[in-house]
Amino acid sequence: MPRGGALTELDRGARARVRSAGLIAAILVALLLAAAGALLRQPLFDLAQNLAPPPRPTQQVVVVAIDAPSLAAVGGWPWSRYTMARLTEQIAGRGARAIGFDFLFPEPDRQAPADFVKLYPELSGGAAGEVARLPSMDAVFARVIGRSPVVLARAGVGDETFDRLDDDEEAAAPAPLPPDVEFQGPAARAIPVYPTVVANLDILDGAALGHGLANGPPDTDGVIRRVPLLGRAAGALTPSLALDLVRVGEGESIIRLEGTRDALSAIRLGRHRVPVDAGGRVELRFAAQPQAREKGLADFMTYSAADLLRQGVPANAFEGKLVLVGLTAAGTSDVVTTPRAPETYGVFVQAQAVDAILRSAALERPAWAPLVEWGVGLALVLLAWFAVPRLSLGQISAIAAVEIGAAFAAGAIAFQQNLILDPLPMLVPGAATSGVMIVLLFVEGRRVQTRLRGQLEDERLSAARISGELAAASEIQSGMLMPRAELARVSPAVEIDAALQSAKTVGGDLYDAFPFDDGRVCFLVGDVTGKGVPASLFMALSKALSRSLLMRPATPLDTAIEEINRELSRDNRQAMAVSLLVGVLHPGDGRLDLVSAGHENPLVVGPDRSVRELRLDGGPALCVADDFPYPVETHTLAPGETLVFFTDGLTEAQAPDGSLFDRDQMLAAVSESARVGTLTGMVDGIVSQVRLFEAGSEPTDDLTVLAVRLKPAA
Repeated sequence: MPRGGALTELDRGARARVRSAGLIAAILVALLLAAAGALLRQPLFDLAQNLAPPPRPTQQVVVVAIDAPSLAAVGGWPWSRYTMARLTEQIAGRGARAIGFDFLFPEPDRQAPADFVKLYPELSGGAAGEVARLPSMDAVFARVIGRSPVVLARAGVGDETFDRLDDDEEAAAPAPLPPDVEFQGPAARAIPVYPTVVANLDILDGAALGHGLANGPPDTDGVIRRVPLLGRAAGALTPSLALDLVRVGEGESIIRLEGTRDALSAIRLGRHRVPVDAGGRVELRFAAQPQAREKGLADFMTYSAADLLRQGVPANAFEGKLVLVGLTAAGTSDVVTTPRAPETYGVFVQAQAVDAILRSAALERPAWAPLVEWGVGLALVLLAWFAVPRLSLGQISAIAAVEIGAAFAAGAIAFQQNLILDPLPMLVPGAATSGVMIVLLFVEGRRVQTRLRGQLEDERLSAARISGELAAASEIQSGMLMPRAELARVSPAVEIDAALQSAKTVGGDLYDAFPFDDGRVCFLVGDVTGKGVPASLFMALSKALSRSLLMRPATPLDTAIEEINRELSRDNRQAMAVSLLVGVLHPGDGRLDLVSAGHENPLVVGPDRSVRELRLDGGPALCVADDFPYPVETHTLAPGETLVFFTDGLTEAQAPDGSLFDRDQMLAAVSESARVGTLTGMVDGIVSQVRLFEAGSEPTDDLTVLAVRLKPAA
């Protein structure tokens, strides 16, 4: 936009249209945000969950996993109540403050003595009587539960679920035992209601110290972000499994509700206060994805049930801990999705909820948050309405960048304090105002557009001239390099081939090869820092100077490299540098003299396609240190072996996802390319493997591959 304000160049009607459209856009966007704010906020705060450092969980929560090794050791799920009794004794015996089961026991044990007698009618009357008089495994399990601080889960059933009983079954079903807890405060209408409950066997429910709902429905997109801490189940206000586990563990009997008759704001349990939404759901700030304990990565200490049953866990492992028992074996677990993990287990979500209660550190959206968000949004709309027509696009962009950075920084800081502050209401209405006004200013300002079109045409002509000059420079640079057909004729005792592909029209890579009078063959590969025209000019100088000094008779290789370094460093005001790898091969005995100046180590490919790296000490790139004594390092190249030089266009190739062409991939590509047998096919194969890895994305650097093979003696 022109300086002095674009509105000054428009008539009164155009100015009114620009101003009005900006305000209308802000109002429409604000209405859209108000209607769909939660849906838009969810992915934004999922991103915050993953970017922000996760909170360090309390060490008071432990998970006992019924995992694949446990099923392999004990048998398929569900286990007998006798096994569950043993597991409960092992946990309680190690000092657990409370034990919560994240699954239900709604049916009698399948290994009941009476059922056993029915399965084997051939038992004698006496034997059958003795077996039938044995106590049921449910009774054994109930006695263990009665001696231990156990909290059993139950599931609330809504009207729209397949688990709901029909009216006759529901009327005949006995009401579950009410939870043994006292609630104080308003029982808000927004608390979830479950008409019926799936509970455990009465003999087990009656022995347990606590009962909690294990319900944790996901959001509409299938992601679990929050967990209800209570619900009305079969007419009784019931805490969640996580809340009742903490209550039993800390010996509390009262849960206090804060809020109004319509909506809750927080839940208090003893010294813990947890902020919740209107329906009593706690929004979790998730820790990282839990892993197996033996990997040392678990945020919640996790033990396998098999280890407990084998007595393989320390005697004080659960001293003073709250223990959750859950299913994590394939085919038995409730796999869920959280913002930090596309797949995890429901028991770890319950552990997160227990952790949030103990730390009183759930995410909270305070009542003042919408006022702050929309207040800032209104201020930015007014700022855009007044300022956009008076500023240039550069100034508008700078202000917008500051606004965006400040809004997201405020959201990030609030998130670190477990507060939810949405930057979208702050930014989007003002952005809509700015965008609409800018578009209309360009539509209405014909003279400004004409001037911009003229400038654009001039730039196109200039770009066309530059493009032609670059094409000519590319042809000149290509002509400086020895063609592949001439490389094959350098020496009758040595095969040589090379390929060079620039990342831009012109580049900074170079290669060369030439024979000495005594039959030795010299070859080199170099890489100038940077790309484009400056690199190509320095490449031309480096190649010409290297050939001139290396071809001088009776000049040792290290001396020649030092002279090249001094000459290139002279008057190098742009501080350019070039990595160089020079080799001199004695065909008679395969002796190979190498000097590396900051270059990649070469590779040697054997006749069996094995690849090894020649590790060189070398020195820094040329033009970095004026007087560095570059060492000559001697190796041997056997007949039939191939020496491969390359530039970092090979090792720094990038796939579209940003991953690099690592060393293992490079070695595999070289070995695979050697399968064709010919040197030209091998070089082309290496280049093709790199381009295939890049999958059509723009190369990150120039790529050069030079291969030398010593022919077998006649």
